[in-house]
Amino acid sequence: MDVENLPTLLPRDFGSLVDRQRPILSLDWEAKGPHSVAAHSHPRAQIIYPQSGAYWIHTPLGNWVVPKHQAVWIPSNIHHNVFTNASVKAFMFFIDIAYTRRLMQTCTVVRVSPLLHELLNKAIEFGNDYGPGGRKARLVDVMLDELSEMDPAPLYLPLPDDKRLTRIVETLLENPADERSFEEIATNSGASTRTLSRLFVASTGMGFGEWRKQLRLLVAIDRLGQGYSVTHVASDLGYRSTSAFCAMFKRTLGASPVAYLRR
Repeated sequence: MDVENLPTLLPRDFGSLVDRQRPILSLDWEAKGPHSVAAHSHPRAQIIYPQSGAYWIHTPLGNWVVPKHQAVWIPSNIHHNVFTNASVKAFMFFIDIAYTRRLMQTCTVVRVSPLLHELLNKAIEFGNDYGPGGRKARLVDVMLDELSEMDPAPLYLPLPDDKRLTRIVETLLENPADERSFEEIATNSGASTRTLSRLFVASTGMGFGEWRKQLRLLVAIDRLGQGYSVTHVASDLGYRSTSAFCAMFKRTLGASPVAYLRR
């Protein structure tokens, strides 16, 4: 995805509003066509919950893809950039920093339980006009309890911080179907492939092959969400057969591509 050439939208200021009387603020967001939200951070933690389309979240620590009906949790003061290939409709929630101590402290994609789904929808419905006490405040308390039980989903792509490794991963980010070996891609990187391979594992927690598979998985989810066929996506990502792609997908996410999107 050529992020630099995407239309850039300014983020809303909900994340910077300090108000302990309203622990959660909500926003029903819709943007047409490919776009990026300018890189920013804010004291409130954030949940982005796409209702259609998929968002990519970029932070200094790594990339996440957030498909429809999963959500991403972004802790307080984490610098992040949000971008997409297509139109997106999403629910967004901003949690006051005073209430985040018992919530996750790392950015991650999470599965949305049926109860949390209903709570998030209800929060969008009643909006931000509420104070302490009353039915709306009690609903927010239940939502905070449910957020403390969020279940991470395996949709994370760590990025290395070594400049030589950055050049290697940028090659694959530009072309996920690149079939070259690590040794071939690392040619002229300024260090031996043995050294770079060791640094890659230390920096990302993954071997190069595992990292490339994870990248392809994230790109696949994004493209499937845009409506591309399974066969088209498998071919576009360099898989020799649709069945090999489906087998990888099911091993990682526990469902075939079609079943995953339907679910």
